[in-house]
Amino acid sequence: MQLISTKVGQEIGRLPNRIDQTQDPAAIGIDFVEVAESHVLFFGRVKDFVHGELPESKADIAEFGQCCKLEGWLTEGGVSRFGELRSFNRLHDAHAEFHRHAADVLAMIHAGSWIAAEQIRKSELSQALRRLLIALTELNESIKKRCAISAE
Repeated sequence: MQLISTKVGQEIGRLPNRIDQTQDPAAIGIDFVEVAESHVLFFGRVKDFVHGELPESKADIAEFGQCCKLEGWLTEGGVSRFGELRSFNRLHDAHAEFHRHAADVLAMIHAGSWIAAEQIRKSELSQALRRLLIALTELNESIKKRCAISAE
């Protein structure tokens, strides 16, 4: 399954190799591939909103303010086990930035500033997604290395 469409890939720029999570997601508390996919899909949903496919209900709008699985993991189980890793902190910051820019896009849409919303989506939000995916890959690699050292 292709994680990122060619068009989205062009929008967010070059990414590291595909995330290959070798650790059991249950062992670390989260599935990094699922997290990456959900944020790419979320980016696509924001794009749909910018291009006029407005949400049908308040529940669709509420998804922008809801905490995702990654947020819960970053602030609960993940921080206690991997918080000392630099890549963990980079992921935490990149994730917060991504959702902050998504909220900015939604605010611009509600204000009727469609051009500004599209500019934020194409620049800040797409770059934030790129940074989030890179940070996720880096954390995955750091955990992989740590598990390999522990196994020796």
